[in-house]
Amino acid sequence: MKPYRQDYHVHTEFSDDSEAKMAAVCQAAIKRGIDEIAFTDHLDFKPGGSPAYYRSAECLAAIRRCRLRCEGQLTVLAGVEVGEPHLFPAETEAAVACDDLDLVLGSAHYASGMQAAWLEDYFEQPLSLAYESYLLQVVDLSATGDFDVLGHLDLVKRDARVFGRSYDGPEPYADLIRTALRSLVERGKGIELNTSPWRLGQPDPCPSPQILRWYRELGGEILTLGSDAHSPDAVGSHADVAIEMAKAAGFTHLATFRKRQIDWVGI
Repeated sequence: MKPYRQDYHVHTEFSDDSEAKMAAVCQAAIKRGIDEIAFTDHLDFKPGGSPAYYRSAECLAAIRRCRLRCEGQLTVLAGVEVGEPHLFPAETEAAVACDDLDLVLGSAHYASGMQAAWLEDYFEQPLSLAYESYLLQVVDLSATGDFDVLGHLDLVKRDARVFGRSYDGPEPYADLIRTALRSLVERGKGIELNTSPWRLGQPDPCPSPQILRWYRELGGEILTLGSDAHSPDAVGSHADVAIEMAKAAGFTHLATFRKRQIDWVGI
């Protein structure tokens, strides 16, 4: 039997940083043998952000069209990636109340104090402070945010490496990371294994294998895979490697979502 493959982190023209068409993404997923994808376009409430790009009704209508075209070939889920949902609880509650959503990713792109943690200037400060500030945001998000799965837990390392900065984690930041993981486990929230760093030639995904093991050791079970694709050519990338890493960390199943309810599929 063909092994199950999912990609639960995909962006399209409904995000401010992608021009991908949903139909093209679906065709790429089918070609690569992906069973399920979740469109998770950005929903941000920060100053200068992109809430206008997430046009809920239009986005959901496009997903419904894709479902009809791909019936029997690909399962297409309706998701959203909410940035810093813990800082905008009322806005997030209103946005995710939609009955058509299958999955809500909660992600940190800003560090404490709403410092943009993906810009080169952010890494001009002492790197230990840059990493701690970002992870403090993750701790707060994990404790109180409204979401189903935490996206790219240690994303800050990916952007640091893009700018040629070193990353000494996760061990020096273990207390912060474990605090976030304990909140996730206690609240019944999942994490994703985000493969995007591998596409950039980086050595490990988000989160690192060590963090994945920590989550599992703490009792975490809810794991999804996501490419963080912003173009059709990236959809489903490194899925097989991610599956093997998940198995090595002690996972025997991936989480699947329908209407924000969890089910399981073996790996």
